[in-house]
Amino acid sequence: MNLQGLGTALDDIGIEPLVVALGSRDEQCWCIHGTPEGPWQVYWMERGQKNHLVELPDESAACELLLGRLTYSQLVAGKLTRR
Repeated sequence: MNLQGLGTALDDIGIEPLVVALGSRDEQCWCIHGTPEGPWQVYWMERGQKNHLVELPDESAACELLLGRLTYSQLVAGKLTRR
């Protein structure tokens, strides 16, 4: 999975685009970025602090981690239904 695929998947589960900074950093959102050589970082940015920071070796692993976290949050909130 790459950032483009992650964006599509997040849209499919109802995550608002303002909640995630794909390939960059921004306040009050989940951030995911890195380089082809790694590492990739996934974290929640608030007041300039990287909260729940996880470093992963590649883009695919980082995208899968963030998709899993946000899918779980949607499940817990009762926002995902069967089609």
